[in-house]
Amino acid sequence: MTTAVPPLTPAEKTRMRLIEGLEKAKDGARALPLAEVVAHNLTHLWEHGGRRGKTEAGFQPPWIRVRPEFMFRPSDDPRGPALPRLVKPRGLQLRLALLLLFDAQCRHAPGNPVRNERKVSPHADDQYTSWRQLVLAPAPAENSTRGAGDLRARQITEAFLALEQQNLLAIKHAASGRRRTYDDLELLSDASTPEESPSYTVPATGVPISPYLFTNLWLFALTDTELATFLVLSRLRGHYPYRHATEGIYLPDKDRETVYRLTRATWRSTDTLHRYGLIDRVKDPRRSFTTGKVGNFGTRWAKGEVMPVHYKINDDGLRQPALATIRRVLTAPTDADRARREGRELIVGLEDM
Repeated sequence: MTTAVPPLTPAEKTRMRLIEGLEKAKDGARALPLAEVVAHNLTHLWEHGGRRGKTEAGFQPPWIRVRPEFMFRPSDDPRGPALPRLVKPRGLQLRLALLLLFDAQCRHAPGNPVRNERKVSPHADDQYTSWRQLVLAPAPAENSTRGAGDLRARQITEAFLALEQQNLLAIKHAASGRRRTYDDLELLSDASTPEESPSYTVPATGVPISPYLFTNLWLFALTDTELATFLVLSRLRGHYPYRHATEGIYLPDKDRETVYRLTRATWRSTDTLHRYGLIDRVKDPRRSFTTGKVGNFGTRWAKGEVMPVHYKINDDGLRQPALATIRRVLTAPTDADRARREGRELIVGLEDM
């Protein structure tokens, strides 16, 4: 007997509209689906370095490394890290910031400076695909008077301007000194230090992010809040690898607010990351297995008996195609998907270690 799929919540309906927009997007009236084109281009970039026609293996970094300062600053630093300043309800600034790092690390070895080789829009004689061909954005509204490619190019240039304001990018000017040349960019350190603003070099160490976040299009299917939460969880994993492997990692509210500068609403994205299979909750015997709630919370917290929810990053989840996975979870969930939604999935418990 098939169990009926529960009706979508307003938030789920909004997410499905995003997924449908990404699925329908094309770069021209007769072009292939944009999602297919972008996935192919990002995979080629990771495998071969991105130069057109290149077939020999590139660097193929097993992890994309993000400097910790991008998401982590001491609580007495008034400016805070760049990450929370890039979390916006609209715009590509956070996605472009990460995509720039992916591009740089697929083309250059650690320690080397980086040169931008891409133009915003494609030209016939380009050696590298354009930024427009590496970015997936929803199809424009049917009543839009501008083409999909032009709209995406405008989104990209607006994102570049936002990154320049955060000391992550330098946009040069034409000889006249007035017009910006978005095809002539200098990538600055992802540490985002306005006092120094050094040029970007590929780091040998840093917060590890799976390349599948990019090649399977999770970068574009997740919201800014979900991406920010995933990055912070990745930083905690990198900083506490043994704890992540054994008991899971957690983030106290005080550190979330003062060190990472994330709002409580942003951190609630752990719920959707868990539903999509990108992170797992670690079972806590002090919490209800069904509801996740803690009985007599105040007394038990005072005694040090209650800890925040612990998580483990599930790298295998990123190996799944993002658009198809989210569509399945929301509209045709498997038994495992239903269990995750209802909080009754078989999650890793300490007794299973």
